[in-house]
Amino acid sequence: MENSITIALEKVNTGVGQGSVLDQIDKRYRKQQRMTLFAMLEKLDIKEIENFPVILYKHIAQNGNKQPARLRFRLPLWRNHDEIFWQSLGDYVILAVHRVKDLEFDTLRGRIKVDYFAKSKGRIKFPNDIRGIIQKIAYLVDTEALPTDFTRFRRMTDRRDSLGEMSKGQAAIIGAALKFIQIG
Repeated sequence: MENSITIALEKVNTGVGQGSVLDQIDKRYRKQQRMTLFAMLEKLDIKEIENFPVILYKHIAQNGNKQPARLRFRLPLWRNHDEIFWQSLGDYVILAVHRVKDLEFDTLRGRIKVDYFAKSKGRIKFPNDIRGIIQKIAYLVDTEALPTDFTRFRRMTDRRDSLGEMSKGQAAIIGAALKFIQIG
């Protein structure tokens, strides 16, 4: 982890980015987390997840940069799962899909809705690709291969329409970051 923070700090120090230093560090660190998550997803064998259905039942295509694509999925095995598992699934979907505008879930029906803007360059995520990503993430959360203490989704919903406050963890990261940055 120390190495990844150092890499993030070096990139923030030499690159252009939006937001505060903390936001830029967070973005760089999340990019590294995304690569780690995709490495985990690629290692999964199709046979492991074939009995773990995720069904795409509705797709509304993206309209340029004006309206995001909307995908709705059913996860029959996740009906009545506790909210902490759904929040964790949401966290990892936001991390993997990257440009998620909104994400909602219905624990009783076992459904999740994802609004996202697809990238035009790089890794393009088609609806079936995202279905596969959600299937693998749900499987890993369900089998406890991914922790359920992730907080991005909860922060997103808690801070909607507000600035929010810096957490103790964020303050600790900034404190550690400032030790590495040469000011002056």
